[in-house]
Amino acid sequence: MKQRRVWWLLALLFAAAAVFALSRIAGGEPEAGRTIGEVEESLSARYGKVISALEKTGEAGREVYVGTVENETGTYQVVADAETGRVIRITPLAKKQTPPDKTVQPVDESKETPPAPPANNELAKSGISLDRAKQIALQQVAGTFDSIEVEHKNGATVYEVEIKTAESREVKVSIDPLTGQVLSIMWED
Repeated sequence: MKQRRVWWLLALLFAAAAVFALSRIAGGEPEAGRTIGEVEESLSARYGKVISALEKTGEAGREVYVGTVENETGTYQVVADAETGRVIRITPLAKKQTPPDKTVQPVDESKETPPAPPANNELAKSGISLDRAKQIALQQVAGTFDSIEVEHKNGATVYEVEIKTAESREVKVSIDPLTGQVLSIMWED
């Protein structure tokens, strides 16, 4: 008799656990998304110091984080998707005035060139335009413009400008759309 009660108790406990597990699966609880700390860390690594606490709000039917970021070029309002952490919009708030850099660095075409600052860092309303990215790339590499694309790499947006040189080599110049800084120059055969 006692053995039968133990079996019934175990069966009841197993059934309760199964019902609980199925309700969690069928309930479809949504993912929590990115935390404020994760998004803040990502923004500060990519764009500079986060100077105001991120605030979670709703925009266009989705949750977003809104905050202010400051770097060497100015102060910007940043809006990032709360679920993915991807930056949706960057709006300049204040531009810092810096003297232009007059140093010239030699270019070795046989290998990848390290990033160099742009000759003239003009920012449009929301960063630099595609035309400005094209100009910056042509200042770095002599040749003719082929194409430009907006790419998403490692959670960041970059302008990728393709240039053909006089020697028929293809060069890809990656440019930060916020600052106009050259991120990389890749020479292809």
